[in-house]
Amino acid sequence: MRVSAILVGLLTVAACGRGAPSGSPDASAQASADPAPDASPAPPASASAPAPASAAPTADPGGAADAGAAADASASADASASAASADAGAPPADDSRLSVEGRAVQGGLLRAKLNGKLRRMAFPGHRVTVSDEGEFLIAFSRNAPAQEKLTITFDDGQVLEKLFDVEQRTFEVDKVDHLPENMVKLDMATRVKLTQAEKKLDAIRSKYTKKNCYKDGFIWPSKGPISSRYGQPRVLNGTDGGIHWGVDIAVPVGTAVRAPACGKVVFVEKDLPLSGHTMIIDHGHGLTSTFIHLHGFAAKVNDEVKQGQVIATVGMTGRTNGAHLDWRMNLFDTRVDPELLVSAPAK
Repeated sequence: MRVSAILVGLLTVAACGRGAPSGSPDASAQASADPAPDASPAPPASASAPAPASAAPTADPGGAADAGAAADASASADASASAASADAGAPPADDSRLSVEGRAVQGGLLRAKLNGKLRRMAFPGHRVTVSDEGEFLIAFSRNAPAQEKLTITFDDGQVLEKLFDVEQRTFEVDKVDHLPENMVKLDMATRVKLTQAEKKLDAIRSKYTKKNCYKDGFIWPSKGPISSRYGQPRVLNGTDGGIHWGVDIAVPVGTAVRAPACGKVVFVEKDLPLSGHTMIIDHGHGLTSTFIHLHGFAAKVNDEVKQGQVIATVGMTGRTNGAHLDWRMNLFDTRVDPELLVSAPAK
């Protein structure tokens, strides 16, 4: 057994996963959707971090025609189909009316901007908000299909269809055996607490602000060896251990945690089940960073923080047997890969 690989963030079996603050439901509910979030040990040297970038189209009529301020909505396959039907035969818009920065890849994030006022937008992916200036974010989930289509109807009736070829990724399966049963199976009381915590976190992530802190890019909140990566599936004692939704940075207790980008602190709470001391920062337009297993907090709810500002310290709280920082990012309920948003290695 690769003991050294799982020392950091193992009990993350549950904390860096099942029920941890990543916007995912508990293990039982997760089985019918994406795999339950779960930690995975450090990948072998051959599993290098994905090339930095961001990518992904989002769906939905953000900045609706009658809204001068940023608006939001939820995209669905049905909404996309009805929008496409409504816009059938409409004059096509020139491609220059949409600009996109980044690369379309599973777990990625794109920055996009419209040239013209929006009437509606359809995308079979996730919720999105469009600013007064026409800016919005697009995210691709871990399991995004090879192609996604964004349909934009401008206020003048012109329609633009943007087809994204989504780069598919391979996530190495990590098998860990001979673990104590209480590290693999969660009792009913813990599952109930996880469900309650997830509802609270879902409510936090359902909100958004007009901030655009993501425009200045992201830095590592702490620097050290990567012990687990986004998207890694786990098999624990021969059973499904779920998916790890963040990036684990193996650093000692007390190491400073810095804001990866500016934003507003929207959640600070101690002793969440499995996740321990937890903090969430809102970077704007529904994009958030979550930090779990913290030791202490240097910022409080409603604090405005700058990129690089110390916001907390690394800890071992929650279910984990090694000090590390688990950093996760969401665009509303879509989990994205933090490693794709930083331009330098964690070390």
